[in-house]
Amino acid sequence: MLVPNLLVVPAAPALSGLTFRHITSIADYAAMAAIHAGSQQHDHIDPHSSRESVPDEAQLRGMFPQENMIGNPDLVLALLNERVIGYNHVVWRWTEVTGVRVYLHLGYLLPAWRGHGVGSALLHWAQQRIRALAAVEHADARATFATNVSSTEREADALICHAGYTDVRRLSDMLLSPIPVLVLPALPPGVSVIRVEPAHYRAIYHTMKDAYREIWTSTPESEDDYQAFLAENVTTPRFDPTLWQVAWAGEEVAGVVISRIVGQVGHIAEVEVRRSWQRRGIARVLLQRAIVCLGERGMTEVRLYTDAANGQGARSLYESLGFREVKQHIFYRKLLDGAAI
Repeated sequence: MLVPNLLVVPAAPALSGLTFRHITSIADYAAMAAIHAGSQQHDHIDPHSSRESVPDEAQLRGMFPQENMIGNPDLVLALLNERVIGYNHVVWRWTEVTGVRVYLHLGYLLPAWRGHGVGSALLHWAQQRIRALAAVEHADARATFATNVSSTEREADALICHAGYTDVRRLSDMLLSPIPVLVLPALPPGVSVIRVEPAHYRAIYHTMKDAYREIWTSTPESEDDYQAFLAENVTTPRFDPTLWQVAWAGEEVAGVVISRIVGQVGHIAEVEVRRSWQRRGIARVLLQRAIVCLGERGMTEVRLYTDAANGQGARSLYESLGFREVKQHIFYRKLLDGAAI
């Protein structure tokens, strides 16, 4: 007889005491946090990184609000003898400017239970859930599974590769420490930095979208997309407009660097220059201003990430300022119909 709340996962290994279910109470958040803490050393997860973290119980509650997650069909827990040992979550889904519908899933498993088929079962569950979502949403043949792993997560990388996913992009996770003494160069004539005001947010958003327009992973401009920009950058406890460097040319935003302070680490979250203003040194000046500002706030290291393949020359710019690569983060995809990407 099927026990209430338990799920049938067809690809599950025959491990005694292994069960699967959705979140049933707030106690599950502590168990999920323990998975991240228990994997940190083994996977060399860097909590100072701009791309990865070791979320605690409170952070997970913020990521997965209780009112949305109790019984939520997009997250499954794996338990062994009623102890949570792993989980997988269908995190987001979006449509890129190319028309590709992307379904992102992320999985986590305690190191002691890797290599026993549990990770494969969680991956299989995520794929089943995504297929069900895509069928309802009438996704076309370009719908794709997506997941991300870092270069230090060896078992996860092997699992995803074995499942037929393709490496479509790599990000370089970069560190600047110590913060150097910089002599700030001048901006091009007619360009100046102005303190950020709420009336500027939409102009900043439009410049960021313009800079991203020819990048295949970008999303179309829309009111929902603008609200997502605000949620990520403005309506967040980490928002500090004095850390932003925004260059204006008349009534137009020419470039923007968005910085944050996370704990005792400075993060460069965005570096964007409007296409009509690129190749004029604006990104370098704004970056140097941001680094100086973070140093004045007491930061001893600055983190950022960029295209490992040096797309648009960004990685070369960061390296010229003293940043060095710490690790890489790999974006994997696999079409739902199993065809090659």
